[in-house]
Amino acid sequence: PVKQALLNGEWLVINEFPTMRAGAAMAMHRLLNEGKLLIKSHGQLVEPHPQARIIVTMNPPTREYRDSEPMNSATRERFRRFQHQYPQDIDVETEAVARQANRNWHTAPRQTIKQLVEFAHKTRDNQSWPTVSTRSLMTVCEHIDDGASPRAAMNNVLWAVAEPNQNPDAALETLRNIVD
Repeated sequence: PVKQALLNGEWLVINEFPTMRAGAAMAMHRLLNEGKLLIKSHGQLVEPHPQARIIVTMNPPTREYRDSEPMNSATRERFRRFQHQYPQDIDVETEAVARQANRNWHTAPRQTIKQLVEFAHKTRDNQSWPTVSTRSLMTVCEHIDDGASPRAAMNNVLWAVAEPNQNPDAALETLRNIVD
């Protein structure tokens, strides 16, 4: 698939790039340095189509992704970097979560989703609480779809994402004040 994407001028997305096997990463380095990919098993040297693009993703080495392996500086320098933050606007994130959660059927009212997003924003500002990411909000919506109340669904996710040094109980009082 990598070879075909490069030959066809497609966009190749490599998710969680830092977890790539060392041999594959070295082949990528050659591609990025010399513009050619050597496929050792075939002995074939692939020259990508000029329109081919390689996009790599990774989690940042932040408190939410404490176990993420950062790219070393030599690898990082081979890419243009764009860091994406959580959506700062509650309405924008509410719209994104509502659109995804209610795609096939009506999982939760928009007002409920907005309350969940407001709570998630508070968790991102408090280092002693578990962080509720946009992906975790989708898990909350899946629990709601399975029949859990919004508060119970968020409570479950809080405990699931908590790091050993974080206190989900401390967040529960705020959860009770925000989520119906």
